[in-house]
Amino acid sequence: MIADHVVGIDQGTSSTKALLLNRGGEVVAEAKRPMQSAFPRPGWVEQDPEAMFDNQIACVRELLERSEIAADRVAALGVDNHTETLVLWDRQTGKAVHPAIIWQCRRSTAEVAALDSVASRRLIRARTGLDLDPTFTATKLLWIFRNCPDIADGLRDGRVLFGTVDCWLIWKLTGGACYATEASNAARTMLFRIDNLAWDPELIALFQLELAVLPEVRNSTGPFGATLPAYFGTEIPITGALGDQQASLFGHGCFAPGELKATYGTGAFIWLNDGVDFHSREAAGYLQTIAWNIDRPVYALEGFVMCAGAILDWLAETLRLGANAAEVMHEAEDAGGSRGVALVPALQGLGSPWWDPEVKAAILGMSSATEVGQICHAGLEAVLFQVRRVLEDMKSDDESACNGLRVDGGLARSGYAMQLQADILGIPVHRAEIEHLTPYGVGLLAGLGAGLWSDLEALAALDRPTMAFQPQADAFESWTRRYQDWCRAVDATLAWTRELARS
Repeated sequence: MIADHVVGIDQGTSSTKALLLNRGGEVVAEAKRPMQSAFPRPGWVEQDPEAMFDNQIACVRELLERSEIAADRVAALGVDNHTETLVLWDRQTGKAVHPAIIWQCRRSTAEVAALDSVASRRLIRARTGLDLDPTFTATKLLWIFRNCPDIADGLRDGRVLFGTVDCWLIWKLTGGACYATEASNAARTMLFRIDNLAWDPELIALFQLELAVLPEVRNSTGPFGATLPAYFGTEIPITGALGDQQASLFGHGCFAPGELKATYGTGAFIWLNDGVDFHSREAAGYLQTIAWNIDRPVYALEGFVMCAGAILDWLAETLRLGANAAEVMHEAEDAGGSRGVALVPALQGLGSPWWDPEVKAAILGMSSATEVGQICHAGLEAVLFQVRRVLEDMKSDDESACNGLRVDGGLARSGYAMQLQADILGIPVHRAEIEHLTPYGVGLLAGLGAGLWSDLEALAALDRPTMAFQPQADAFESWTRRYQDWCRAVDATLAWTRELARS
């Protein structure tokens, strides 16, 4: 048999998705399994690591069954995952010793506050490109050391291993033969220097961590060993691993500096390929990180919109419009505008560039004549305006940015929303017609690692069907006035929230 297919698996927060790709980069089969989260206390978010692994096995088996492709025709497998999540497991049994602490979890807020200082923030930013926040893995490890003494003892003597989700899944798929991660995931732990690609003893000491062993950091194409034959009937080499947003950037083919993508999900993630030359930036509007490391690291800038699809879901529930955002979009399109209503979607604070977890949501500019559709349109505008705000920061720091935006995710399926986004930004928006860009991207990476494709040029030549939305004449100027009004609404809301905190 000729091994001429690859598998890409996305271990997302809400589901596991898998794609089987052929040599032409076409999707041959898809599989999906839901993932459940637990919320044992306010602000805490956990998942079952064993369920993640079970989903991986089930999805790959389903792909092979649906496609009727034999496992020995699969040249490679790649895994992408939600970053920053912490998994802990017993080195001997291979069993998880604690629920996975998910990236959204805020349990380490007190630990972060105790470490917070100008000096620590500067050190972290200069070495990792990140801002001190409970999101990142190091803070979750610190919480474990403070609150779980048995696990902490295991980490000190090497009986317990830790890792991000990719590290855990690779360990399990290889039967414990490979304890390794890769640069784009390591970069999100807050313990890894992104300039010299090494774990940093000074950062480990800052977070007061006593770790007997850390995972090896390999290239994003690995290799990471092979799956046990018992899982799929034969060994499948693992030659790709990435964080989920990095996999999306790769799937869009954003291989050149200045190329941009936005993924619209519960939040929105705006990423810019920042090239191969690292220089530390002080800008607070976005994070610096690693996109991937194949022959050399490629860096990226990330802007994070905290509330994108989430505000549309909230409007659907609050206004009793149905179970999801589809009816909100219908009402918004029907209204055609917000008629002066401005919505600040700070249901969990605001992300880039404000980074204020305490600010509260607000709706301004309503009157007795305001209609439901206009509120829905204001919610949609708020998502699209936040993307513009992030891109303005990126453009001010990198003049090669913002020549066009590639998009994917749930909201991107709406032609109305993407035409508005093009008009608001004043640049073309290109929507990927392949719906699941994260498993697609890591599948391409795995194929590159296995030699199915020779180089990035060969990947760039693959047919990626897209739909283009061009900005309409004079639309940018008119939307700029509306955008500036919305920015003033955000400023007013921030001032109001801070005044309340002082009173």
